[in-house]
Amino acid sequence: MNAILADVLKEFQELAKIPRPSGHEKRVSNYIAQKLSSMGLEVSQDEYNNVIADKKAADGFAAAPLVMLQSHMDMVCVAEEGIKYDPLHDPIKVKNNGEFLFAEGTSLGADDGIGVASIFYLMAQDFAHGPLRAVFTVDEEQGMSGARGLDKKYLDGVSYIINCDSEDYDVVTVASAGSVHVGFEREFSFCHTEKGYQSVRIGLKNLLGGHSGTEIDKNRCNAIKALAFILRGLQEENIEFVLSQIKGGTADNAIASEAFADVVYKAKDEQKIASVLEQQKKEFEEVYGEIEKNVVFIFEKIDTPSDVLSSIDTKSLIALLCVLHSGVYAMSQKVKGLPELSANVGRLSLEAGKIVIHLLARSATNANLSFIKRTYKALAGMSGFNAVFAPTSPAWNGDPDSKLTRIMTETFAEQNNKKMRVECIHGGLECNYFADKKPDVDIVSIGPNNLDIHTPQERLQLDTVVPQILLMKEVLTKIARGGK
Repeated sequence: MNAILADVLKEFQELAKIPRPSGHEKRVSNYIAQKLSSMGLEVSQDEYNNVIADKKAADGFAAAPLVMLQSHMDMVCVAEEGIKYDPLHDPIKVKNNGEFLFAEGTSLGADDGIGVASIFYLMAQDFAHGPLRAVFTVDEEQGMSGARGLDKKYLDGVSYIINCDSEDYDVVTVASAGSVHVGFEREFSFCHTEKGYQSVRIGLKNLLGGHSGTEIDKNRCNAIKALAFILRGLQEENIEFVLSQIKGGTADNAIASEAFADVVYKAKDEQKIASVLEQQKKEFEEVYGEIEKNVVFIFEKIDTPSDVLSSIDTKSLIALLCVLHSGVYAMSQKVKGLPELSANVGRLSLEAGKIVIHLLARSATNANLSFIKRTYKALAGMSGFNAVFAPTSPAWNGDPDSKLTRIMTETFAEQNNKKMRVECIHGGLECNYFADKKPDVDIVSIGPNNLDIHTPQERLQLDTVVPQILLMKEVLTKIARGGK
């Protein structure tokens, strides 16, 4: 095995031992800080548990521009059905088949563990480079609170930023969508179940799911939305029912691959419910048959619960779920094939006396984000919910002809004998916050090939890891030498 790859994978394996879901990064933050300190670097941790490390320039390059290398330390933690996995305590079981790195039954965390490990490698090497700053952020996968909260002082003097959180080796990203997280909340109190009612669990599982930035335009089914339309189908057949439980999705930025609802209904309607579900299966096949080949519909009799949602709460929830769009609203008029505005209904649950729907909207423009927020406020008010917004992530509109982009693409062509694609993406990157804090900084995002991120099928293409590191190394050297 290539010595560079062996070193990087060793670091990745160490990261994989540390549980690091978003919001629980203290342990991995301490590990990263200790690791960088052992290299003799000047290291600090901020109040968010971001880690910042500075490396002095190589001899003769002290006057070169300061370059910031950046990745995030958290990961999306999901597992295959039937896999016993506790994201707060269990390590990732990494497997290597020679072609890909993957995990046993769970997401791998190469998004963005491979970025962390790659920066570790570069910060430990002696080569021609100017002053370097490594920044490792928390909470990228949920609210980007690490990048948002990073003090502007850590961007002072930075001329270039290389973000290592992209998933295509032959692509350099120069712009990404802004986003806003919204929680639709409605307080409820359980009611006692009336006599003569029984219960069935209805739902879907084994859908493709995927990242709501990179797969939102691929017409994959959102399980939460599909469940909502099944429940609406029951209402249209005048079946009287209420819900005792409902749940779906794993993350705001992941297309929901499974969802279920416990439906409490009059015994006389059992056959009608089964008939509606059969009709919904046919409609699903018509729309998604060529895409969602592994879907499993759930129809299981369960014990009748003692407590249920009220009829009003049940109807309000189903109505809102049906009108909330999940998918692409509009495509870009400037960049062919790029979504301009989209939304993803990512999570649905009953939490501490509240019905909560979590949604993430993305847009290439800040104006559209303002528009969509007003829309959600109106929809929430019409359905008896409150719309609770997280801070908006600004859109990043970089320069495809910037100096850093030119150096990156020219170096890639020299090393690979082919062109590097310059792209704008609909996914959100922490670059958005850095550009907002320091508008004159030159930023790009790169990374090795990482497939099916945010799913248990996530896998890292091994033969792209070392080339990506060598690309970064040569770019840093060229910057130190004045861009030559």
